[in-house]
Amino acid sequence: MVDRQPELLVDVSADGVAFVRLNRPEHLNALSRGLLSDITTVFTELDRRRDVRAVVLQGAGGRAFSVGADLKEMHARDTAEDLPYEPMREATRNPYETVLECRKPTIAALEGWVVGGGFELAMACDLRIATDTARFLMPESKVGLGANFGSQMLPRLVPAGFAFEVLYLAEPFDAETGLRMGLLNRVTSPEQLDATVQAMVATLVSRAPITLQRYKAMVHLGSSLPIATALRLNPGPSPYLSEDRAEGTAAFRQKRSPQWSGR
Repeated sequence: MVDRQPELLVDVSADGVAFVRLNRPEHLNALSRGLLSDITTVFTELDRRRDVRAVVLQGAGGRAFSVGADLKEMHARDTAEDLPYEPMREATRNPYETVLECRKPTIAALEGWVVGGGFELAMACDLRIATDTARFLMPESKVGLGANFGSQMLPRLVPAGFAFEVLYLAEPFDAETGLRMGLLNRVTSPEQLDATVQAMVATLVSRAPITLQRYKAMVHLGSSLPIATALRLNPGPSPYLSEDRAEGTAAFRQKRSPQWSGR
């Protein structure tokens, strides 16, 4: 009997960075039902863990971050079941929503093909770093799917004209185009991807965790509200009342690095 490798690998470093790796390289990290369930479970747990300061999401194998839905599995399911899957209508949480709502800073490290549901996973993260060989595609208009999450997230990340072009035409584009439209934060060589991600995540974990949590909540909750309402949001915990605020100002005065407690 051949032992099956887990479809999702998780490793938490000593400094509190969780590295989550899609692990179906022989299938270009296609999103099987099991893998999507694992993503939901893992990100729900990472959201709760006090020792996790940031999360990096990446794909195994180098050829693809993820090519999206496992269409072979979907076809088999369609022929065996009466009703097809519809997003936001099943008992389990939507995995893209789970990644989006994780309160820790999240980075997608993108190499190879980033397609469909894989593209949506990348959009669910706060920051996106890609290699200059990465290729992006939302193919749903060619195969009759709907990109439920992507059709809402993409126009929140890039100008509407770019979003319509990507969604309507279903044509691939490169990382430089993604950087120009504002989808990506950094573009680097494949050889420098890990180092670029490590540099960014090292900066993230050096910052006050309650402040980063507050920023994430304020950006997501306030982006669709009138400014007068958004300014009155108060998602807790408050950095203004935290022990970390006192530690941060003391460290500044004493010219030392702060020791954050997350309280």
